[in-house]
Amino acid sequence: MKYAFILKAVLHSISHRKLSVFTSIFAISAAFAFLAAIGCVSFGLAATAVNSSLAFPLIVGPAGASDTTLVMSTLFNTDKPAGTLDYEVAEKLEKDERVSAVFPIARSDSYMGIPITGVESSYINEIARGFSEIGNDIESHDILGENGKKCAVVGAKTAARYEMKVGDTFFGSHGSVGDEDAHIHDFEYKVCAVMKAVNGPEDFAIFTNLRSIWEIHKHGHHHHHEEAEEHEHHHETAEMHCIHDMCVEVGNNHRVERKITAVLVKTKNPVFTAALEREYSENGFTSATDTGRTVRKLLTYMNKAEKAAGFFSYGTLFLVLIMVFVTIMTSINERKREMALMRTLGIGKLPISLMIFLELFLISVSGIVLGTIGGHALLALFKPTIDFELAINLEAFFFTNIEFRGAVYTLIAGVVLSLAAMVKIYRMNLVEEIAKD
Repeated sequence: MKYAFILKAVLHSISHRKLSVFTSIFAISAAFAFLAAIGCVSFGLAATAVNSSLAFPLIVGPAGASDTTLVMSTLFNTDKPAGTLDYEVAEKLEKDERVSAVFPIARSDSYMGIPITGVESSYINEIARGFSEIGNDIESHDILGENGKKCAVVGAKTAARYEMKVGDTFFGSHGSVGDEDAHIHDFEYKVCAVMKAVNGPEDFAIFTNLRSIWEIHKHGHHHHHEEAEEHEHHHETAEMHCIHDMCVEVGNNHRVERKITAVLVKTKNPVFTAALEREYSENGFTSATDTGRTVRKLLTYMNKAEKAAGFFSYGTLFLVLIMVFVTIMTSINERKREMALMRTLGIGKLPISLMIFLELFLISVSGIVLGTIGGHALLALFKPTIDFELAINLEAFFFTNIEFRGAVYTLIAGVVLSLAAMVKIYRMNLVEEIAKD
C-alpha cells in the first residue's frame, strides 16, 4: 500500500512538471538517437568494406596511386582514379598462373553524379546476383559482349532512385561532378539490364562495355573536340583526345589506344597476392595494393572516428543527466511542504527518498527507450537517402555495441545521481527546513 502510494506520488510529480520532464527525456532521447545513427552507419560502412574486399584480393592501378585511392576509386566508386594504365597489364595478369581471374575497369563518365564504369561481361557475371530486368535480345552470360557497346547495366539502387528501366536511354557527363571540364557528350547509352540488389557499392553504379569507353574517344563525341577538329588536319596526322588521364589516339586507321584505370585481380591464394603486390608495386609502371590489408586500415580509422563520436555522445548524455539531477534537486525545495505532509501521514524518510530515486530513474529509462526506438525509426525512414549518399546497405534496426554501452553508462550514471538525491532527501529534516522558510 505504501509503495503504491509512492508510485502514484512519482507519477503525480511528473505530471505536474511536464515541461521539465519532457525536456529531460527529449535530451536523453536525442543523444541516444545520435548513438543509434553512429552505430548503424559505422556497421554499414564496415560490412560493405569487408564484403567488397573479399571479392577482389588485389587491385593493380597506375604508378603513384595510393592504396586508399585504388580501393576507393574501384570498389567504392567514391574517389577519382589516379590515372590510367595500358590494357596490356590486364592481359599480362590474365596469363599469370598465380591469377584465377582479372577484371579490367575504366572510369571516365558519370550520370547524375553516378560513375559510369567500363567493364567486361565477366565482371558483371562475378558481381551480379541475377537481374530484375533484362532486354529480350540480351544474353545474360555475355551482357556486355560485342553487341552491347552502348549497353548500360544499372545497379538496383540507382535504377530505383532515377526510375531507370530497360530500354531507357541517357547521355553521360564526361568528367566527375564538380570538375571544371565536366560536360555532357552525345554518346547515348541504353539500359539493357537492371541488376538485383547485391547490398554493396555496385547497387549505386552504372556499368557499360569497356570498349564503349574507348569508342567515345575514338569518334570524338565531345563538343570541345569537335570545335578543335575544324583547325586540325586529322586526315594527315594523329590527334590525341584526353579527358583527365584517359587518352585515345585517332588517325587514318582509327586505332584506339586501350587505356584502363585499374585491374581487379582474384588470386589463387594469399601468398600469390603478396607476391603480385610486390612485383606490380616495384616495377615503376604500376602500383598495387592488397585489398584486405588496405580495408583493415580504413576500418581502423573508422573505428577511431566512431569512438570519438561515441565519446562526445556519452559526454552529452552525462551532461543531460546532470541537468536532470539539478532540475529534480531544485524541485525538491519547492516540494518540502508536500513531503512534510507525507511525513505527518506516517510515511518514513526512506519511502520519500525512494520516490525521488524512482523519478530520476524513470526519466533516464524513458529517455533510453524512446531514444533507441526513435533513433532506429528515423534511420529506417531516411534509409534510402543514407544508402544512396554513402553507398552502403544500412541495417536500420541493427543494435550495436556503442548503443549497449551508452545504455549501461546512462543507467549507471542515473542510478548514482538518483542515490545522491535520495541520500540528500533522507538526511533532510523537513520540519526544520519548513521552519527556516
